[in-house]
Amino acid sequence: MRIKFLSFIASFFIVSFVITSCLDEENNIELSKDATIHAFSLDTIGYGKTYKFTIDQLRGEIYNQDSLPVHADTIVDKILIKTLTTVSGIVTTKDKNGEDSIININDSIDLRKPMKIKVWSSEGLAEFNKTKTKEYTITVRIHRFDPDSLNWKHKGTMDPAATEAQKSVRLGNKVFTYFMQKGVLKVSVSSDMATWNTQIVEGIKQMPHSLMALNHCLLATTEKKLYVSEDGITWNPSDKIEGSVVALISQLPIKSQDDIQLTYIKEENGKRMMYAAQVSSSDEFSKETSLGETDSRFPVENLSYATFPKGKGFQNIVVGKHQPEITTTVDGKEVPATVSWGFDGTIWAEIGTTSSTGYCPGFNQPTVIFYNDRLYCWGEKFESIYVSDSEGFAWKKADKKFAFPMHNWFKSSITVSTPEKPEFRGRTNYSVIQDTEKQYIYILFGKEDNVSFKEKVTKKEGDKETTTTETRTYKHDSEVWSGRLNQLWFDLANAGK
Repeated sequence: MRIKFLSFIASFFIVSFVITSCLDEENNIELSKDATIHAFSLDTIGYGKTYKFTIDQLRGEIYNQDSLPVHADTIVDKILIKTLTTVSGIVTTKDKNGEDSIININDSIDLRKPMKIKVWSSEGLAEFNKTKTKEYTITVRIHRFDPDSLNWKHKGTMDPAATEAQKSVRLGNKVFTYFMQKGVLKVSVSSDMATWNTQIVEGIKQMPHSLMALNHCLLATTEKKLYVSEDGITWNPSDKIEGSVVALISQLPIKSQDDIQLTYIKEENGKRMMYAAQVSSSDEFSKETSLGETDSRFPVENLSYATFPKGKGFQNIVVGKHQPEITTTVDGKEVPATVSWGFDGTIWAEIGTTSSTGYCPGFNQPTVIFYNDRLYCWGEKFESIYVSDSEGFAWKKADKKFAFPMHNWFKSSITVSTPEKPEFRGRTNYSVIQDTEKQYIYILFGKEDNVSFKEKVTKKEGDKETTTTETRTYKHDSEVWSGRLNQLWFDLANAGK
């Protein structure tokens, strides 16, 4: 409740002042000219959390620097002001009739929208002089988006002919996506992830077995041969690595300089051997070092690697398709598992667990990224994202907020996944590009006309519940999606990026 009749309060204040002066004429009573707010706070919000408010005296603004969580508007629509400290005088706001009314902090107020208040100094109140007041605007900042959620946006479409398996790589400001069409290798090139130009690849006839970007060129392996390209379109055999090169594995930064360690697999005398070579910033190779024979459990197809800081240096982690399949026992059944491997600059070692409580499901086309200081992994079918806080040793399902777009089939069925009603589950034809500067995760999808996945459905009839499995089917065009954690978006915006 706000106390109205400000003129009556002011008159009462003046009369009290006159009476006091007459009773004690020897004392001089000085009325304060200070019409500023010295402290402000709200009652606790949500789970007993207190948010600090900043008072900008110059601009006349009061606001919280740390935004409240999403949906906090259901809390601040009726909240108490805990602290509102002034030197003297009163604080007013406009009522529905536009009249000044005194704020009573014992009553709840609605702060879903900015609220204007006015501080009357005791001198201004005594004179009923509105020029001896100061106005403030109280703004409670609330996140419009959940900071812990992935925000997905449709960027555009790719070449509709990209209907088969694909591989993508970034070189400079361009992304190259390779795919086969009727036995011909093609590449779509884009600098903005929205418009694409497709050309026939020269020099390579088959989909690259592995693909990697250095500083100034692209490397690819196919049929145990190494190829190099400066434009991503024309490829030539390369002698940067001698011998039969089976696969390129990863790049590990060398902290003391701009060079990197490139690891790869070569075939020698019927055995698969691991090597590392030092590569300069100008893409010159040197110091090839043997890392020993490749372990039979090390993946050699559809490799994906990530790099993360460890101690004073860096470490690689790699995942891929296992041949033969690696399994773990869950509820008495053997299920496929993805086992990650780590490289510290000296040796590749198996680090992923096959424990039934910490394993990562097996994928034919897994992706691993280091994002927001955590490792994430997923694969074809796009059912869940897995996260590791133990450098790739143990995995668990990521929070449900950190997920792919999923259509609510219980509300309505779809036959086509669209930007307005997206569905990722069941998709298998894809590649991933990570933008570490702007913190985007780009997923590039090839066109699929017959996508399917299974979903558990619980139905209730009276007091009885039954659970069945239903198959969902749909199709989608070739398209590009970008995902970014809202918190990283906030951080970049606050940094002016």
